[in-house]
Amino acid sequence: MSDQLGADVPSGTAHAWDTVRRVREPVAWAALVLTAFYVVVSACQLFNLSDAKAPVPIAGPGGPGPALSAFALRASAVAPQFTDALVIALPVLSVVLVAFSGGLTEHARPVVQAAAVVQAVALVLGVISVAGAAGGHYRTGTWFILEVTELAIAATALIFIGAVLWSREMGSLAPRFEDLGGDDEDYEGGPDSAERD
Repeated sequence: MSDQLGADVPSGTAHAWDTVRRVREPVAWAALVLTAFYVVVSACQLFNLSDAKAPVPIAGPGGPGPALSAFALRASAVAPQFTDALVIALPVLSVVLVAFSGGLTEHARPVVQAAAVVQAVALVLGVISVAGAAGGHYRTGTWFILEVTELAIAATALIFIGAVLWSREMGSLAPRFEDLGGDDEDYEGGPDSAERD
């Protein structure tokens, strides 16, 4: 990209756009950290860790419903949190910021890898939650249709992130390791490389 401005672009606008380009990675990381925090808190609620209580109705002996496992109740309450619109959208937004908004950033690959991990963990925990809720027979069939649809949307987002991660452009950002102890002629373009080709 040239440092020269086009004739029709004022320098103030170009400077503002450069500022926006510089904050793309920090904004992407912030979105991923927020999403990861939300997923971790939801996982703690699902597995009843660290006194993170899920808002579940009272059921069982003396309660309003049949006796259900505590996990099934927590799973039915927490399942929508793993397919929340923000949990799906923020990792995708992070990928769009570092890969498509003004070209690849310098550290785009780690951002996309982190987005893939966050999205995959949320999807797996969402599947576990829906399966746990199904085992408790607490929810009606329409709830499961909606949750499975949202899981399919989350899976589609993960496929998109994976496609970006495995793209040729993103592969060019992968770290390259060279044999530091070898001779120069072992490297691509060395004197012997023409003979080997």
